[in-house]
Amino acid sequence: MNRATVALRLAVGLSLISAVLVCRAAPLSPPDAPQARTHKALLIGVDGLQYEKLQQAIEHHMAPHLARLNLAKSYVGGVDGTSTEQTTGSGPGWTTILTGSWVDRHHVPSNNDDWRNQAPSVFKLLKLAAPHRKTASIVSWNTINHNFADDIANGYIDLAIDCSDVDPCVADKTVNELEHGQSDLVFAHFDETDAVGHKDGFSPRYQQAIQSVDEHVGQLLSALKRRQKNHPLEDWLVIVTPDHGRRLPDGHDHGKQTLSEKTTFIALNKPGNAQLTAPIAHPGNPAHNGLYGYASQADITPTLLAHLGALPPAAGYSMDGLPLIGPVGVRQLTARKVPGQASMKLTWRTGRPSGTPVQIYRNGQLIAKLQDYQHTYVDTGPLALKGPINYTVVMHKVPVSRLITPAD
Repeated sequence: MNRATVALRLAVGLSLISAVLVCRAAPLSPPDAPQARTHKALLIGVDGLQYEKLQQAIEHHMAPHLARLNLAKSYVGGVDGTSTEQTTGSGPGWTTILTGSWVDRHHVPSNNDDWRNQAPSVFKLLKLAAPHRKTASIVSWNTINHNFADDIANGYIDLAIDCSDVDPCVADKTVNELEHGQSDLVFAHFDETDAVGHKDGFSPRYQQAIQSVDEHVGQLLSALKRRQKNHPLEDWLVIVTPDHGRRLPDGHDHGKQTLSEKTTFIALNKPGNAQLTAPIAHPGNPAHNGLYGYASQADITPTLLAHLGALPPAAGYSMDGLPLIGPVGVRQLTARKVPGQASMKLTWRTGRPSGTPVQIYRNGQLIAKLQDYQHTYVDTGPLALKGPINYTVVMHKVPVSRLITPAD
């Protein structure tokens, strides 16, 4: 064998060895590795749609699209007699729905284009958690977007459309965004049921308005179905809710703290947790036939953020609501000044005790660590504090807050 042949064979051998080493060093991706799902959400507002009248429409097969969702009773208007009490009007109602906070935080007390929401909105909180995610607010009642004008100006709402009381405009614009847009959170507001209610009350026309709004809901759900065929890894949460009920007996008005005006509903396309499906039988405040044992409109923003993976951390949490999906935090949280003392007493409800940790924060600072068999805590620390105090109680990594002032 000559020198040239030996050199050639040696080169080939070295090449093979190098190739083997490279193959061993290169990591191999599993051929069937699952791809991450993208969580998105659609919130549909149906202004002034009375809970009992919707039930009648469902019984008469006039609302088939809403009938297919997981629908449960809820309440609005805060808790009367406390700092959370607000009118059962559209301005305060939609602001609570879009912030998870009552009027003592958001400061929108009535229907007025000049009010500006003062609480962190669902749009802002999503953007702070993930600045690249997109949001849209498409409304029939323009005042909603006016109340959130600061969010629009600051870029927390990427797409804001005012449809000026034209519900088909809302349907068309929302369908287009669902099918062709990139929004991670879409809010669509329909107004026909409220407008007809104010004009005609609980008339046959009102039931027809419910049917019309249900058809619009069906349009959006069909668009979402078409989108998911092209984007099978997207996981969409859908919530449908009104902002208030209507006053008996005729249904023309709303705004007061009557049972009918405070009673609403929340409908999901996913199973709800106990906060939605298992109301507290004997709530601490038994007013309005135990209505305060149900979920509230303040629970909607926490639910959206939980699905989107954007709930704020406990130290920065300031929402009055609880998520309606996933683990359940403490329920029926109250915070009150102890009579004759400079202390604050917190109370809450939990399920069957299991030794689960419970943490309590005051203005973002951890002040106590308990377990779930404890349902009361007296804070003697806020003696020197002035101004509002935000208490947050956390269980199962789910926070819920209450705002109180030493003067309350």
